[in-house]
Amino acid sequence: MGQIAKRNHLLINVNGETIKVSGEEAFLPLAQFLRNTLHKPGTKVVCAEGDCGACTVVTATLRQDGWPPLRAINSCIAPVYLFDLSCIVTVEGMKHAESLSEVQNKMREFHGGQCGFCTPGMVCSMAQLAEDCKESKQEVTEKKARNYLTGNLCRCTGYEPILKAATNLDLNKWESLAARYLTSALTAHFQSELHAGIEITSENKKLYMPTTLPEAFQIKAASKQVRLVAGATDLGVLINKAKTSLQEILVLNKISGVHAVNGSAHGILIGAMASLTDVENFVKSAHPELKRLLHIFASPQIKNQGTLLGNILNGSPIGDSIPALMVLDAEIQLQSVRGARTVKLNDYYKGYKVFDKAEDEIATGIFVPALKGNYLHRYFKVSLRKDLDISAVTCAIVLKLEGTNISEARVAMGGVGPTVTRMPSVEAHLVGKTFNEMTFTTAGSLASGSIKPISDLRASAEYRHLVTENLFKKCFHEMQAELSSPMEVLCP
Repeated sequence: MGQIAKRNHLLINVNGETIKVSGEEAFLPLAQFLRNTLHKPGTKVVCAEGDCGACTVVTATLRQDGWPPLRAINSCIAPVYLFDLSCIVTVEGMKHAESLSEVQNKMREFHGGQCGFCTPGMVCSMAQLAEDCKESKQEVTEKKARNYLTGNLCRCTGYEPILKAATNLDLNKWESLAARYLTSALTAHFQSELHAGIEITSENKKLYMPTTLPEAFQIKAASKQVRLVAGATDLGVLINKAKTSLQEILVLNKISGVHAVNGSAHGILIGAMASLTDVENFVKSAHPELKRLLHIFASPQIKNQGTLLGNILNGSPIGDSIPALMVLDAEIQLQSVRGARTVKLNDYYKGYKVFDKAEDEIATGIFVPALKGNYLHRYFKVSLRKDLDISAVTCAIVLKLEGTNISEARVAMGGVGPTVTRMPSVEAHLVGKTFNEMTFTTAGSLASGSIKPISDLRASAEYRHLVTENLFKKCFHEMQAELSSPMEVLCP
């Protein structure tokens, strides 16, 4: 088979119409492109940070193994170039012919629109709710509706009628968006373009979308200016706020296998482009505590677009996933034209935003080894709000018990220093001790004395010291409750 020519344009289907996008338009935020170029003003832009959900649209991108589920994402921070071979449905595409969709009708019936500015985003998030519940034959409960609408803010605080609209959806009247838009004709058209790489050049930007990892390694090695972009849920904010700009961009979306999450007896291998939602769904039964953490990690829109590896590589000292992955002894897989190597996450962070990663290396995945034995896990995220908030302190504790004694301990904390870090002195203190409240109280005091937090807009240093102590007490009580035979007799 001859080499397939590269394209100098994207192919995107919006509300059933396939369009070509090239030049400067490929680098625009998706919301701006939809509103100003395609004249679809239903998609609103308010925060331009991915926080409020007014810009929500529903999308799916064709992969080698077919279409993934349609999912809601924030279009204000997502660049257009991430949506090659994607189907995008905006609020304008929800209606069928001249009839409103079931979601729109219920929003109208229960007066879910107040000023109306957030309403299009609400409709799109509720559309994913209806799509998923109909596909899985599940009832739309208030809890489920709240979960799906976590990333949508109503500034008029009209949440009660919005929730009533959601819980009164008649799924028999919901016309599947997948059936309407992911047609066999569109699939055949896009499949014929799957193996074509993309290079797009504008006045001062260049986009590379190779179809193999060796091509990606060559591109990364050829220029120090090349920046890898995954979900852009962090970079998109910085670009919108003029805090950074990208001239040469490398996207791995078209490479087979990069979205995969695979498990074995040895552990879980998470691809570079695997979304947080994909990881959360995969670990639901294999690691319930990690699933619980990812559930409150961010809004559905952010998790549908953002990647776990991106959160790790960003290296924020309050990155929510990092403490848990540290205590699980996760390893980052790095590759370049020079070869491949693995780096333990515990060794990856050398200082604030300083990493054990060469300029020409690409992180292709992260491996999380399986823990075998009597382990207890607790991962904590402390923030002002339970949902949709940035952490002040993060903590992960893994213990192995032999009888009533702790035989192994792993502790990592974030938000208490320039990087997320393991706490060897606390781990050493716990090993060999009896599993009781006094052991954890002493460990909390030791941890508090070991950290050097700062005061910032999230929390004061004093607060972080106090929270650190209290997290160890909380950990004991939660772990004790988990044990099949509660150890009240071990409490002092």
